[in-house]
Amino acid sequence: MDPYAACPCGSGKKFKWCCQPIYADISRAFQQDQVGQHEAALRILDELTAAHPDNPEAWGRKAELLHHNEKFEEAEAALQKALDLNPSYPYGLFLRGQFRLREGEVPGALLLFRKAADRFDPSVRDILSHVYVVIFDCEMKLNHPVAARAAGDMSLRIKADPEIAKGVDTVFGPNNPNLPAAAKHRYVYKSLPAGAPAERRAAWDKALGSAATGKLTDAVAGFVQLTQEDASDAAAWYNLGLTHAWLGQNRPALEALDRYVTLEADETAAAQAWTLAEVLRCGQGMEDAADHVEHTATAGLRDPQQFLTWLGELQKQGLVADAQVNEEQGMLMAVILETPPPALTPELTAKQSPRIAAMALLIGNVLRLWHTNEDSLRRTVDLMKARIGPAMAGEPYLARGPAKFQEILNDAIPLARGDSSADDRKRLAEEHFARFFEERWLRRPLKSLDNVSPADAAGQAGLRKKLRGVVQFLQECAASVKLEYDFDRLRRQLNLIETPAGASAAAEIGGMAVPELAALDMAALESAQLEEAFQTAQKHDARDLAGKFALALVQRPSRAEKPDRYPWHNHLVQLALNQGSWDTALEHVNEGEKDDCEHNEGRRRNDYELRRGQVYAKQGAVDQAQDVFDRLIARVPGELKLRVSAAESLLYAKQGGPALKIAEAGLAEARKQNSRDFEGAFLELADAARRQV
Repeated sequence: MDPYAACPCGSGKKFKWCCQPIYADISRAFQQDQVGQHEAALRILDELTAAHPDNPEAWGRKAELLHHNEKFEEAEAALQKALDLNPSYPYGLFLRGQFRLREGEVPGALLLFRKAADRFDPSVRDILSHVYVVIFDCEMKLNHPVAARAAGDMSLRIKADPEIAKGVDTVFGPNNPNLPAAAKHRYVYKSLPAGAPAERRAAWDKALGSAATGKLTDAVAGFVQLTQEDASDAAAWYNLGLTHAWLGQNRPALEALDRYVTLEADETAAAQAWTLAEVLRCGQGMEDAADHVEHTATAGLRDPQQFLTWLGELQKQGLVADAQVNEEQGMLMAVILETPPPALTPELTAKQSPRIAAMALLIGNVLRLWHTNEDSLRRTVDLMKARIGPAMAGEPYLARGPAKFQEILNDAIPLARGDSSADDRKRLAEEHFARFFEERWLRRPLKSLDNVSPADAAGQAGLRKKLRGVVQFLQECAASVKLEYDFDRLRRQLNLIETPAGASAAAEIGGMAVPELAALDMAALESAQLEEAFQTAQKHDARDLAGKFALALVQRPSRAEKPDRYPWHNHLVQLALNQGSWDTALEHVNEGEKDDCEHNEGRRRNDYELRRGQVYAKQGAVDQAQDVFDRLIARVPGELKLRVSAAESLLYAKQGGPALKIAEAGLAEARKQNSRDFEGAFLELADAARRQV
């Protein structure tokens, strides 16, 4: 150690004139310990503390050696003695953090490491650089990459170390797909606005100087004072938020960035800050403020083989993906998929892409399931309990924590069945990915948008800046998923960017927002463009607008390449039902069925008959509805989906008796077909019908 550096005991003296004389004994003790002479090493430090009872460094190093020899209670007592002598003893605070870290108390350990870093003199370079490496590791464990990067950079600033530099580059370099770009970025402070008074500039420079030497707590205090003196200074709020983020204090960082975004007139700059805010929301301790949370279920298994048997059954059904076994470590990982909802035909059911139900990790007899979608996870846990309940050692322990960035979009990603071709798998996944953002996500209230949905936030000036940051964050997270989705489509739907000048309507209709769709000249559109406009309006939930496109489509001549026009007729039927126009709804059913018979060989006859029965049921013409349903079921007795829809329609019409009759007959047919999904559906329908009766 540099003899002219400050002494690590925190006395404020130079090492040469403080603790250097006792370091010969300290070094000798640790050398003895390294060669296995543990008792001899401890005797040396016993003698040292007896000779220097008022020296915290002697007690601290004794505590370190005791802890290394697993004499934990004695180590705590010795360390307490050191801190009683000097409560600001930097190495003692660092050691106490190490003790807490060994116990698994990462947040508590991190607080102690931060205190130690603040109290070490900058001249104690070797130790201080190591303290920041430990802070780096802790912040990464808490999913605080912004704070971790700042700690890694500070360690390198204190002492250039090629190994540390390599580690920082590995985590935050371009080849790490597990972090979005906003989490890897090296952030810098914003400059003081031009024309600021000399007194304010001096306070600003002082805060910057504190941050440069690692005294981030002092920098926070400086920027707090600056924001109190001028609450309209956007740059000061940004710098305050960034300093909190570097300290791993994500909640106050988020509050300061919120103030900055409100004040910042530049939408691009504000969006970049809110992208950073999205990264901070994913840190540990931010679950209440986050839109992306990892939900977990941990269970002990009396008989792990029963879980493996159940997993094998799921695999035969095509409901397990990416199974990996590490026999050396006794570990199994797999992705469990959800059973797709039953479609009209077995062929259509087989083509559906199941979504992720849960990630699974089995180590020994401990099973961990997790997902960012809490409902999906709970359904999976319930299925597992129903199948292997006796093999489980009690109820699973449910918890939540920060979501891994690379898993944030798991709820959006479907996994095609194994017998699908590579092209089909890619196409189905990308179609699903687009539907997720353009249909579901657009209408989901988000905490990052003050519990407003993206579709509504786009029209509010204050939230629009935040929305741009949220979209950018998702785009960066999607980069690791490696699915081709043009986020500019989403931005165009939200009116965050304009349609490029000269772009063709055919290329851009799918990305249009509702006002743009409404302004289209339908007469000038080709039928394919009109169809895309109909689909885009549906994505926006603009039902009346979609109805205008549907009406224009059914009024045009049928096309040989598009003989099935049921979706358009059906939409018009539903609009009429929503308005209580029963006669109009029946007219659309009749027109659609006639169209289908003339141009589509009557392939949709059953669908139109079902709609006719549903219209009668809504209208209250129960006898006519039941007659339609009876004839339909007699014609296609094996189509269980039609029976479910018929029973549901009668239940909605408060006709429990007829609904029960259809449900019980459907239950018998489902058991005959050995269809567990439909069996469960009919049991629920029958139960609901009995309650009505």
